[in-house]
Amino acid sequence: MRCRGCDYELWSMKPGACPECGRLWRFDEFRFRPLAAQFLCPHCDHPYAGTDEQGLPTPRAFICVNCTAPIDLDQMRALPAPGTDGSGAMDDEHAWSERARLGYWRAFWRTVGQSMGSPSRIGATLPQRSDFWGAVLFATICGMIGIFFSGSPLFVLFGLASGQMSSGLEYALRAVGTMAGVIVGFVIVGQLLFLLWGCAAHGILRVGGGVRRPIVQSMSTTLYCSGPFIISAVPCCGIYIFPISFVWMAIGMIHAFASLHRISVMRASVAVLTPVLAFVAAIVLAIAGMIWISGNSTWSTNSATFSTQFPPSPTAVASPAQPPADPSAEQSDPQVLPTLGPEAPEK
Repeated sequence: MRCRGCDYELWSMKPGACPECGRLWRFDEFRFRPLAAQFLCPHCDHPYAGTDEQGLPTPRAFICVNCTAPIDLDQMRALPAPGTDGSGAMDDEHAWSERARLGYWRAFWRTVGQSMGSPSRIGATLPQRSDFWGAVLFATICGMIGIFFSGSPLFVLFGLASGQMSSGLEYALRAVGTMAGVIVGFVIVGQLLFLLWGCAAHGILRVGGGVRRPIVQSMSTTLYCSGPFIISAVPCCGIYIFPISFVWMAIGMIHAFASLHRISVMRASVAVLTPVLAFVAAIVLAIAGMIWISGNSTWSTNSATFSTQFPPSPTAVASPAQPPADPSAEQSDPQVLPTLGPEAPEK
């Protein structure tokens, strides 16, 4: 049992201020394994086992059966169960932060289980001095497992279809190199997007009412919520399962941020989903703009082609040239009579 603020050992201490960092703590914020810890009466040190779902004594306040003094949980001290050292007593430890003690394999799958099944515990148990690069390592392993097992069968199938599998070692090395490049590229891009997502959510929370933890812990929490991408490891079907993993991760982030910063689920939902909706809107607008530009360009090209093939007809035909008028003729002279035709012969 360690302090959430500085990782100081709290066994055999009464609830109150941590002697290392001064952070106030209570037994209610921890989760013990059933019967893994014993709680001592403050008057006579009579032990009581933690039997409820949180591993604490029931009820919280009672009369000591040994000294008959009234006691309360916040007055008691906790010790590991007899014969144990307390290393396995806690059920709310941040497994990946304890990977050196638990072992990488066990710590990894326990963290994946928390990410998929109880993401609020990720935020609640994240130490104050969280290991950011450890979170990057965890998310990298999840991404590589998902992409490798879902994509490697496709490389083999494409190789068989193209008839190049018979080319031997050279093709095998080329295929392995291509597959490794694809995996590394997707993992790097995914990590960058997750980090931007966590930064954006943290910024929205900070603007909308403040945060309890620094931005590096928001980014670490985002990376620890990438456990659902493990289910994308189904061979040949990972691309179809990816949207499910993404939605699962978003839901997990909401609960993890709510417990990390001790805020409501509604406020955490706004912070987590707003960057996603903004990103989707930007993509839709970009696609619409490309379609509009492409449509205008095609219309202009078709108009120019039509004009070249079918030139417009003249609007008027030029009339034959008329002889210039005699300037000496006076058209307004009343003595000039119009000529009606050849003179008739006299009778």
